Amino acid sequence: MPGTRVQVIHDIEAWINNSEDLQILWLVGMAGTGKTAIAWTICSRATEDARIIFGGSFFCSRSTALAPQRDIRSAVPTLALLLARESPEFSRALADELAHNPDVLHKQVKAQVDQLLYKPLLELRISRVPILFVIDALDECGGQSSGNGTNDDAESHRIVSEMLEALVALARYPVKLPIKFLVTSQPETHIRDTPVSDASFSTIMRLHTVNKAQVTEDIRLYASTKLSSKPLLNEQFTSENVDMLVRLRDGLFIVAATALKYILGFSIDVATVRFETLPNDSRDSLSIGAAAPLDRMYALILIDAVNVAGSKANELQEMLQILGALLCARMVLTMAALAEILEMPKTHPARQAISPTRSHSCS
Repeated sequence: MPGTRVQVIHDIEAWINNSEDLQILWLVGMAGTGKTAIAWTICSRATEDARIIFGGSFFCSRSTALAPQRDIRSAVPTLALLLARESPEFSRALADELAHNPDVLHKQVKAQVDQLLYKPLLELRISRVPILFVIDALDECGGQSSGNGTNDDAESHRIVSEMLEALVALARYPVKLPIKFLVTSQPETHIRDTPVSDASFSTIMRLHTVNKAQVTEDIRLYASTKLSSKPLLNEQFTSENVDMLVRLRDGLFIVAATALKYILGFSIDVATVRFETLPNDSRDSLSIGAAAPLDRMYALILIDAVNVAGSKANELQEMLQILGALLCARMVLTMAALAEILEMPKTHPARQAISPTRSHSCS
């Protein structure tokens, strides 16, 4: 929404247009902090900005019905194709590369980065404007189906790690290219363990550490604007009602968006009733009905965390202890603080069970 995330977007655009800055920006944050909305906004603005060549974007999604959008192996070929549509020079160079290496689509992602991006991009090395690529929600890329019908996420994580390492290497090639990669994800272990999390290789922007007052005002503006878009409905609500929405949001844009979707789209009478039932009995969170979409989202997260941790009884018990501690704390915890609360020695293998939940609940 115009007027929200102003500073974050300004900082990203300043990074894009500064040729001296690092070529990769990692936008990292917990689920619901607005990474995809920001990435989409940057893409939208880049297409209208004459100072930028918008190379292309790849938005991963674990809930999409489109298999390529879940498979990280589609990312580099997609970006190459999109840039080829924008740049005749790149298109010709890419065609030549494919003529010499027709099997590149079946090669390792490192070879794809080299042959589908780096070598054709050499034709644009004297470009006076940056070429921007956006890869969103890397943590949501799952593997292809294996023989038993499940997704091979371990293989997908390996490919994601390999791609990030290849992108960092691309930025360090002898010939410096005028490229910028905006990459967004949650702070998953397999992503944090790559050079992209090293401040000497990437500019790192952590959304969950953005000024809370700024986030609160952005959510207030978002809620007020959404309510005012329905003039008859807007008359029913006061600034106190907006304040309640802001209190319920728990610092997450997705909570405010879910609450407003629960209210809007109905007649005034129904919307008014729904607004009254929006908070739960303690009035410090959303009611069961309003929170249902969020519950489905976090159910996917928890299922994924359990799959990573394994299905042994002791591992599931450790996971329950972790979730119980997080729910009781009702605040962001560091890994060290969570381990201390649960009295887990650093050498104890149970501490490894914390890792799958970290990107969703720990800093």
